[in-house]
Amino acid sequence: LGALGTAPPLAFALAGVLAPRLARRLQLEPTLLLAMLAMITGHLVRAAAIDYAMLLVGTLVLLLGAGFGNVLLPAAVKKFTPNRIGAMTAAYAMIMSIGAAVPPLAAVPLAELGDWRLSLAVWAAFVAVAALPWIALAVRAVRARRAAIASDEGMPVPGPRPRRAALLRSPTLWGIGIPFTVSSISAYAGYALLPPLLRETAGVGEAEAGALLALLGFLGLPLAALGPVLAARLRTPTPLLVASTALFGTAYAGLLLAPQPATLLWMIALGLGYITFPMCLALFALRTRTPAMASTVSGAVQTVGYAIAALAPLLLGALRDGTGSWSAAIIVLLVLSLANLLAVPLLARRGFVDDELASAEELGR
Repeated sequence: LGALGTAPPLAFALAGVLAPRLARRLQLEPTLLLAMLAMITGHLVRAAAIDYAMLLVGTLVLLLGAGFGNVLLPAAVKKFTPNRIGAMTAAYAMIMSIGAAVPPLAAVPLAELGDWRLSLAVWAAFVAVAALPWIALAVRAVRARRAAIASDEGMPVPGPRPRRAALLRSPTLWGIGIPFTVSSISAYAGYALLPPLLRETAGVGEAEAGALLALLGFLGLPLAALGPVLAARLRTPTPLLVASTALFGTAYAGLLLAPQPATLLWMIALGLGYITFPMCLALFALRTRTPAMASTVSGAVQTVGYAIAALAPLLLGALRDGTGSWSAAIIVLLVLSLANLLAVPLLARRGFVDDELASAEELGR
């Protein structure tokens, strides 16, 4: 169970490394289609699993495909709707929130209707429907590439891939990466550890702890609608960063100092603090000039953010075991939430990663 719980952020981190490279080689549309075929395969392998190893392999294939979608969708928004980045990012972020909330509610009824294999396999049909328009887009992209090769234009050559060292010198990339990592740590630590934390510190029952955890998922819907739109309309994302820091700080301080009287209030504050996650999804496209750079920045940020988030539940759980209480773990999360403020000056300059990389190259010469 621990391995399955750690699989999502690890698979997403690996996708952050692989997805931009494969998209540069195959083009964006065929790569996204392959990602959905991987998701379909993963769902079916899970449903047909005969042992734990097969279940884990299917889960990793499924999550790797989903991770490719995480990385490349900002680039797709940049390519197909460059003038509506905020609205389109909000639309797909809301669908992601619905997709996260519905399966847990439907899993048991589906299993009772058939069995657990049906409950796992049925989601392959939804991915297949979602893949249909991407089949047409992928075919169109491949035909356009072949036409370019056949014409005098020759083989389309992708631009040079930015070096990792150059990316690390981009203030804007750091400005996006810090809040993304903070929200990812808080999310994965929350989903893994909040139920036992609430039972031990606030004295709530298992059912109530589960309901409070589900509340975080439902709060994602309005945040998904607001975060990208506000990121696109505001001059800088400073208000969102400050609001997220204040909300996270309120939630963790409340859980630390007075967990029992106002547990619901602390959970609402925690859920609303995640507004920086959809904000970052929009900034991948808003703070880059090309779809290729959007996928590169998205991949770099998500690789680091999810890799760190994968370790957070294990380290915080070990801290709880080592100290005998949740206080130290909550203090760590409280201090980490303040890191959001480090991104304020980095994003206030309204820079583009492409321009910063070009300036770094010029200085290097």
